[in-house]
Amino acid sequence: MEYLDTNYFTCTLGQAALLREKDPKSHKSFKTVLELIDNQGLHLPDLPALGFANFKSTHENHQLPDLVTFSELCNLSNSAALELSNVLDLCLEKKHATIGLLCSSSFDFVLTWLGLKIPSHISLFRYGSPELDAPAIQHLCANSNTRAILVDHFQAGKATKLANSINVIKIPDFNAPRILDDANYKKDASKSRESDIAFLRHTSGTSSGIPKLIVQSQWGAVGCLPCFSHRNQPATFTTTPLYHGGLADCFRAWTSGAMIWFFPEGCMPITGANIVRSVLYARSKSPTPVAYFSSVPYVLQLLADECEGIDVLRSMDLVGVGGAALAPPLGDRLVKLGVNLSSRLGSTECGFLMSSHRDYDRDKEWQYFRLAEDPEFLSLEPRGGGLSELVVKSRWPLKEKINRDDGSYATADLFEPHPSIPNAWRYHSRADAQITLSNGKKFDPSPLEDRIKTSSQLLRDVLIFGANKGYPGALLFKASNEYSNDDVINAVWPHVQRMNEEMPSHCCISRSMLIPVETKKGEEPLSKSSKGTILRRQADDRYCDIIADAYSCNRSASIKTQDISDADVLSVLLGLFTQVSGREIHPHGDIFQQGIDSIMCIHIRKLIELNILSDGSVKLPESFIYESGTVHDMSEALIRIRNGDKIGNSHRDDDEWKLMNELVEKYSQFETHNVNISRREGEVVLLTGATGLLGTHILSELHCEDRISKIYCLIRGESERACKESLSKALEKRRLPGLDELESLRRKIVCLPCQLSETCLGLSSEDWIRVIAESSIYIHAAWSVNFNLPLNSEEFRKHIAGARNILNAALSGRARFFFISSTAAVSSNHSAAIREEVSLDPSHASPLGYSRSKWVAERVCSKAYEQFRSNIPTGATQDVDISIIRVGQLCGNESGVWNMTEAYPLLLSTAGLIGCLPDLPDEVLNWLPVDQAARIVSDIVLEDNCPKLSAHADTPVYHVLNFHGSPSWNQLMGWISAIPGHSSFNVVSSEEWLERLELEFGKTQADHPAQALVGLWKQRYSSAVDGSKASSPPNFDVTSSLRSFRSMRDMEPLSRDRILRMWEWIEANMKRDSKAYRT
Repeated sequence: MEYLDTNYFTCTLGQAALLREKDPKSHKSFKTVLELIDNQGLHLPDLPALGFANFKSTHENHQLPDLVTFSELCNLSNSAALELSNVLDLCLEKKHATIGLLCSSSFDFVLTWLGLKIPSHISLFRYGSPELDAPAIQHLCANSNTRAILVDHFQAGKATKLANSINVIKIPDFNAPRILDDANYKKDASKSRESDIAFLRHTSGTSSGIPKLIVQSQWGAVGCLPCFSHRNQPATFTTTPLYHGGLADCFRAWTSGAMIWFFPEGCMPITGANIVRSVLYARSKSPTPVAYFSSVPYVLQLLADECEGIDVLRSMDLVGVGGAALAPPLGDRLVKLGVNLSSRLGSTECGFLMSSHRDYDRDKEWQYFRLAEDPEFLSLEPRGGGLSELVVKSRWPLKEKINRDDGSYATADLFEPHPSIPNAWRYHSRADAQITLSNGKKFDPSPLEDRIKTSSQLLRDVLIFGANKGYPGALLFKASNEYSNDDVINAVWPHVQRMNEEMPSHCCISRSMLIPVETKKGEEPLSKSSKGTILRRQADDRYCDIIADAYSCNRSASIKTQDISDADVLSVLLGLFTQVSGREIHPHGDIFQQGIDSIMCIHIRKLIELNILSDGSVKLPESFIYESGTVHDMSEALIRIRNGDKIGNSHRDDDEWKLMNELVEKYSQFETHNVNISRREGEVVLLTGATGLLGTHILSELHCEDRISKIYCLIRGESERACKESLSKALEKRRLPGLDELESLRRKIVCLPCQLSETCLGLSSEDWIRVIAESSIYIHAAWSVNFNLPLNSEEFRKHIAGARNILNAALSGRARFFFISSTAAVSSNHSAAIREEVSLDPSHASPLGYSRSKWVAERVCSKAYEQFRSNIPTGATQDVDISIIRVGQLCGNESGVWNMTEAYPLLLSTAGLIGCLPDLPDEVLNWLPVDQAARIVSDIVLEDNCPKLSAHADTPVYHVLNFHGSPSWNQLMGWISAIPGHSSFNVVSSEEWLERLELEFGKTQADHPAQALVGLWKQRYSSAVDGSKASSPPNFDVTSSLRSFRSMRDMEPLSRDRILRMWEWIEANMKRDSKAYRT
């Protein structure tokens, strides 16, 4: 794929290499910097090369011009070499020395830089940013063996703070004429080679606060750059200082014979108005049109605040931005106003890598870089979570650094693909420069800081913090101390709320963690690099006390516990929810459905302990907030705890068992619809939950059946296209054939967007009638596997309502209905053998909201069966059927792919969290591979001899599970421990494992998905709970299922190979997700 209108401003190094391969004569390269200057001075002597747009200059005390041609630049550099040679001969003892350069972005910088390249006795020099402080300069000098630094008058004061061992030399006045007799100074550029070091520079030290040296070769400086030979190239205007990326901008323009204009740093402050005046000045003086604009995000923000600034940007053919992330709202605004905005991505190690150069009239996706080079140059490797890491391959023209054995360089830059544009990637974050929370989750704070900062004029700057904490916060630096804290928070909070809605929950910032900070006049609140990026370590050190106070008990405990009466608990509790979430919470509404996510729960739970309970000494369970269901019910539980009750489930169990029966009655009111049934040849299946672990495998089984002519997949989504994309991703995730791979999938499957809890399942009236009229088999597998939510949550109520609504549809169409339930719905039944029948006792369900909601849905199914069976005349038969399929513990498929929300993968993942796993001598691996489970389900729903309503007294129930008593847990531990290079963990008693787990969760206040299962694991594995013996696993009767279905009878015990494939998959997920993974 070719880029549109490739030119020197947009041409990446990969494109330049391809152009040289294709036409080496037209796209030559220069070996060294001096060869470049000499060649252009000789062949393009009168073309303009360099200018500084100092519109305030009078030239009275200024000997250097605003603009020079290539021949003048060549002569001036020779003259500078003579001056510097004389100065350095007097000051330096060694003939081969490393010279430092500390200078503002000016002609002095350029001429000193080029002049130092000429004398043969100067072996090397490095340049440094004037923004560096004295200790950083000292550090760089020590690491590069620099004994002398050339400084301009702007930096002379800073240089006095350096150690006496460093010789500080003032840059001489370069008063030489523009035309210099070449005989006066002879240089030999031919001695330099492409591989020689051109100069040393340094990083900004953004993360560590300490800059590091970077070596730049002659090839990296100019040899790999594009060379467009045609004359009259447009000029570039750049605001990037020479000591940062400006020198690279120079070389990029000069290799194509183009001019570059610089903002006159040091002569005036960089403001929007000054940039506008500088551009206009450059255009008035420039012999060639100034059509390209190069900048960093900070500069675009300055110009966007000026009406004339927008006009200047709009007048440019191209506006390139790089060096840091541009806030999306600002970029979107500029593009909407007609600015041809191109994002540019480069690195010190590899040069210019990618840009978003495109057809600007039709394509507005400025954030997406276009990966168009040869795949042997660049690749994007998946890193999980929909992100991919950019890897610079061995063929890439410039790699000053490699970190892989194959000669490639993994950049640690993470990207996400465009949903529809091929080879278009948006920058997401740095894998190695993110804030890591105490739960191991990471995020890049920079784009969030930019969004918050640009949201209000009351802000001067923003710093997001949260390293090693349970949740993040933000320091809001006031633009004026006249603004009150409430003014700042109220102005910013609506924008933070919108940002939170778009971000993963661990990135979200609660209202109570917005911390306004006053600023001193004339002092920058945050130290930044020349790219505008925050020097984060310095900032964290500078504001460590404020950050610590944001998490402290003193700040959180704003109310004294003894001042709160039981009657006040509800109002105080509502206030805490508002404090964290920034919105009013209804006391009787479901907490989860009101947008209280897991990160907020950590914060709220801590505030409850400090404000409502006894000064934080009482610790609530991690799942306390979600299990409470509503704020009102939570207040009742807290009042009981305050009055001496244990933190336990006795009250809640009684209440929930009562609620379970109430929900059965509520959702057992059925309504059928009169529809003209039009059965097709062959079965038509309606499947819900097709994107889930079991659902994808059921679909994979059914589409192969010749007896099935069509499969309706009801999926939550905005459109049929979105649903189809979700299904494709789900199949791909499980390594199953996708919709585009098999003709039978494309031909049979119809994806429909739905809301199962709504009337008509959220389908259009046409789709609703069509589905009922055609569908002969209903398989309801959609259910939220969320171990945090209580039964009374809105989520599970919607699922129960959805089950009732699908029953209505199946009964209306006289179809067979199969509800995919779980053995967890009856796993607390202590009978010797749990029979294949519907339970009437709510205590039989395990304590989780998930299990109890399944029990309720089973009872609703049985109620429907009872009602409609009683209405069938004696001796009559109908096609309608209602059955329940209880599925046992699932495990990975043939490829090992499982589901990290399942209980056993979560249990095994704790090895990466605390370095140990429990010894469970009585545990057997009666896990059922999900592909085998799907095969059995397919056999059940397609069985010709399935009983009909009139043929069976009670609702048919089938247990689909692994009934074998081997292998054992101990065998599993032995198998995975024997893997070469396996993850190191110890096997400890279940009590010690639980103790370590609770200690870890209590220490970090982490948001780990395994937390919600600790109570269940205690009940199952610990003999220390209430002094009782650990419960034995339930025993499920499978007599009916074995008798009826051969696929059940053919089931074999799990093999070692399959278990190891599953462990490999779990281990890969541990490495990605766990914060304490040990190898």
